[in-house]
Amino acid sequence: MKGSRKNHIRRIVLSGLPAMAVLIFVAAGWGGAQWTAEGKTASLQSAGSSPVLYKNNLPAALTQELPPASPVPGKLQPQPDATSATPAISLVRNNSQATAKTVYLTFDDGPSKITSKVLEILRQQGVKATFFVLGEQAQSHPELINAIWEQGHAIGNHTYNHNYHDLYSGFTQFWSQIKQTEEIIRNITGVRPQLVRAPGGTSGHFDETYFRLLEQAGYSVMDWTADSGDSRSKGVPAADILKESVADLTASRVILLLHDGGGHEQSAGALPEIIERYKAAGYAFGMLDGEVQPVQFRVSANAGGAGRAQPSQAWIAANIIPNRELFTPGKTLALEVGLLETKLLPGEYSISDGQYMVPLRALVERLGGQVSWDAASRSAGIVWNGRTVEADTLRKQLIVTDADGRQQIRSADVQIIGSSVWVPLRAVLEAVGHPPLTAAVNAEERRVTAL
Repeated sequence: MKGSRKNHIRRIVLSGLPAMAVLIFVAAGWGGAQWTAEGKTASLQSAGSSPVLYKNNLPAALTQELPPASPVPGKLQPQPDATSATPAISLVRNNSQATAKTVYLTFDDGPSKITSKVLEILRQQGVKATFFVLGEQAQSHPELINAIWEQGHAIGNHTYNHNYHDLYSGFTQFWSQIKQTEEIIRNITGVRPQLVRAPGGTSGHFDETYFRLLEQAGYSVMDWTADSGDSRSKGVPAADILKESVADLTASRVILLLHDGGGHEQSAGALPEIIERYKAAGYAFGMLDGEVQPVQFRVSANAGGAGRAQPSQAWIAANIIPNRELFTPGKTLALEVGLLETKLLPGEYSISDGQYMVPLRALVERLGGQVSWDAASRSAGIVWNGRTVEADTLRKQLIVTDADGRQQIRSADVQIIGSSVWVPLRAVLEAVGHPPLTAAVNAEERRVTAL
């Protein structure tokens, strides 16, 4: 009886061994997966808070800063608790999503006659791109800016004249060119670009001040991850441009630097094959915007120690802080003046003591008038609606001269804010013969109607 009982127990134990082996194997497997997930997390974190992506055509010392990826709505995210099996499961489940690849074609220094060729190639290939344009070129070729915009491509700001000496002698000079180009593009497309690319890239040019103030002002500074090499010398052959452009077809995200400025015919010649190679490698084509994680080169020792003069806190408060409002939700100020209408975005006007304060040049020039500046008298001259008005910032007054030569002097809170003259909206409209009739506010906008 006792032997029979022992044999029965032995049979139960032996029959359970395979199941125990499976359990041990599964436990070891999940444990290994969990350890792998922890190890992967640790390796990413060990590089510091800003993961780095290396550019395939730059010296090893030149790298780009990539912010951590933002959580994707509806996508499982690894949890902070590394002892849980959840991170390993989410990593495995999202493995297929991680293999998606995107290339962003970007073109600098245009528009020029090359731009038309580039646009036709992109149209034929069904591909969108991003054009970082120069203000002086946009001013000379507004029809090409319109063509870029109407074909659905993105437009970025590449400063006004690409002059390194001017741009990198101090931040305020760089800022001035960005704002000048921004206004040119806005006048053509109706939209101000939020993307900025530094001529020559930020490496060796930007110090921390440039990065910090542009970010505070609401801009997204974008360098690149791959250089086509089309600007390394004059007349780089299309075959060489192609070779450099597709040197690495394994990266999950490629921001490719090309040029459509004058003299870059070979870049347009290489473009069809560049597109075909990326398509064959499984890439989708994207356009850059303010929501795409920026790629930025690290500040070099030379740029960091350039000893440039720093903008004053008063200048920053007057220029940088209000600028961010241009890219944040808020009510526009719509102005109906005579038969004309324009709009000022939230950052382009303020409300002080119950009255609208507006930048004089933006107001007058958008409504068909002219503005000049006299540095000696610290006054702005206005020619509008048959009248001449002097906006005196020292005496805080408007001196109105009508068509018959008669003058009137009106008190007005004329101010210099940053590098712009700001005036009370009502005062300047009355001075030029367009007195306000109505003012209203609704859920979408503020609106002033003038005679």
